Amino acid sequence: MYEITVSTCKNRVNDIEFLMAKIRPEIKSLKGILTYAEIDSRPKLAFAVPDDKKDYFLSLLFDGISDVIIKSYKYEYFATHLNLHLNNKVTEIAFLKALAVFDKATDKQIIKKYIPLSGDILIDSLYNFRLWELEKRWDEVIKLVEENKGYLLLSGSFLDLMKFLLLSIEPEIDELHLFKGEACIYCQNKQGKELFNCAYLGEEEGKIITIISEIITLAPAKIILHFKEDCKELKNYIKNLFELKVEEK
Repeated sequence: MYEITVSTCKNRVNDIEFLMAKIRPEIKSLKGILTYAEIDSRPKLAFAVPDDKKDYFLSLLFDGISDVIIKSYKYEYFATHLNLHLNNKVTEIAFLKALAVFDKATDKQIIKKYIPLSGDILIDSLYNFRLWELEKRWDEVIKLVEENKGYLLLSGSFLDLMKFLLLSIEPEIDELHLFKGEACIYCQNKQGKELFNCAYLGEEEGKIITIISEIITLAPAKIILHFKEDCKELKNYIKNLFELKVEEK
């Protein structure tokens, strides 16, 4: 059996949970083992797969780790270093999310070059000590946005830029179906597999931000809304931001 572990610092346990949720469905088909534990205050995943499944498993693992760094570290880097100061928090966070996942294929190529093939992969150390090349790329994007921010805001082109980013993101799933459940919004793929479930008692800004962020991260080619008259504000945000990708049923 081929064995490898992945860990990170305690305050980034959400990254480990994201990675576990992404890879767990594949482990059973690979006849492998996945365990989770907190060791020395570090959340850790341990994997074991048959030797003949190693290459395929590593491709899944490396892709998942790359997604973690883009979803978590890249977004935080833009949020920290890019001062947008928009009046609408939902729009601001949606823009930062769109910027984070834009051109992520190139980011993934860089990240995968530095992930070790064995031992314990420390995601936080990998990012902090080996991926400086990423921040140089991201700084160029931040500089470009900052230089043009005034014009974009004054001309009303800011929303157009964000829509362009969202439309330009390479799709990762064909269809994303959104439903209103009992005090929640839940999302399924085309095959009916649940992708996320978010508590939703009313049209709170924080909940709308969470749902929009999840949709951007999932990068669907098409978004199908199964709402009736409920959730008008959420529906309007989705239709306005994703435009050509949205259908209603």
